[in-house]
Amino acid sequence: MMNIVGDNNSTITLGEAIQTMRALASEGNLAEQISAENARSLEQHDAIHILFNCGTSIRDEIAVHLWMLLATTIDISRMHRAVADREHRDVLAGIGHFKLLGIWLSSLPRIFDIIIQSFKMTKKLAVEDLDALKQRSVLDIRQEYGIVVGK
Repeated sequence: MMNIVGDNNSTITLGEAIQTMRALASEGNLAEQISAENARSLEQHDAIHILFNCGTSIRDEIAVHLWMLLATTIDISRMHRAVADREHRDVLAGIGHFKLLGIWLSSLPRIFDIIIQSFKMTKKLAVEDLDALKQRSVLDIRQEYGIVVGK
């Protein structure tokens, strides 16, 4: 897990954290290679990674999708179209169905924790307002929405 935000006293904005995450990411400038609609969805997806402190492993991707579904106002079908590209499908196929099922099963404790934590949030994260959120500190956003990380 790459911890972009640092400690809980960090004043880094969400926009700065997204830029840092993309600079460190191995996939390069993927956002520049896709349509504007998909780039926006990918940026929202990246924001979820940061705000909910999720890395980029398969287990973390499962967590991100669950956070999106339970804790945000994201149009989940649009998000899935954005991240369900050929490269994504090839990665999943390379893992294999049985191994992927094993990863899901081993993720059940985290999945249950995410369900519980999402119900404890003060309100759902409105990622449609991403431009405004990007101007605010990650810590401030977490405090406003009741996002608890580090469990």
